[in-house]
Amino acid sequence: MNLDAETLDYLHGRRFSNGRIFDLGNKGPTLRRSDRLLQLVQGLRILHVGCCDHLPLIHEKRARGLYLHENLCRVATQCVGVDTNAEGVALLRSTGFPETYAPDDAPLCSVVDGKEQAYDICLLADVIEHVGNPVEFLAGMKRYRFNRLIVVTPNAFRWRNSLPGGEAINTDHRFWFTPYTLCKVLVDAGYEPQRVELCHSDYVRWRGALAANLFGRVPRWRDTLLIEAVSQTD
Repeated sequence: MNLDAETLDYLHGRRFSNGRIFDLGNKGPTLRRSDRLLQLVQGLRILHVGCCDHLPLIHEKRARGLYLHENLCRVATQCVGVDTNAEGVALLRSTGFPETYAPDDAPLCSVVDGKEQAYDICLLADVIEHVGNPVEFLAGMKRYRFNRLIVVTPNAFRWRNSLPGGEAINTDHRFWFTPYTLCKVLVDAGYEPQRVELCHSDYVRWRGALAANLFGRVPRWRDTLLIEAVSQTD
């Protein structure tokens, strides 16, 4: 769903409502999170922030073909990985991913054949829910040069959160985001949200006509939120 001028007015605080209904759009067929990301980065130069994942999961995901950074590297022209996990960075560098760095060591722009250019995309996939101050973190990402920002995070409205019982969550998460609240955080950090999508998780087990019909009709129940944005200074 592309954001219209009226929604952007609310996001920027030029208009106010105590009960605004934010139309999520996105009705109809949808893709898995990783399949959609591979479409978006095909043939581009990307900066993948948070590339390492939880260390115990890297080997498991690679064995199952679900390790996002590895799959991104297959389709992107250049894929530079950044992560605060020193052990994870060392593991990736030793297993075929030399362009993997700690944040302070990462190239601030894409360098190919000695030529500096902005990255086409800075990808934050399943990162923002782990940080204590999302606005400060997103604003700090501007030290890197990139044309578009893509933020991916679990959707607060996902179907499992509507079921009775306890909360199912990664224990390192600090926030749940809705489409509107993540857009608002992006605006506060100096970005202009342009597009909101809702996708299936890579691990969703529901398949077939029933799942396709349900999630096609009720997109808010999909597992994953994806937002594309550009800098407000662009």
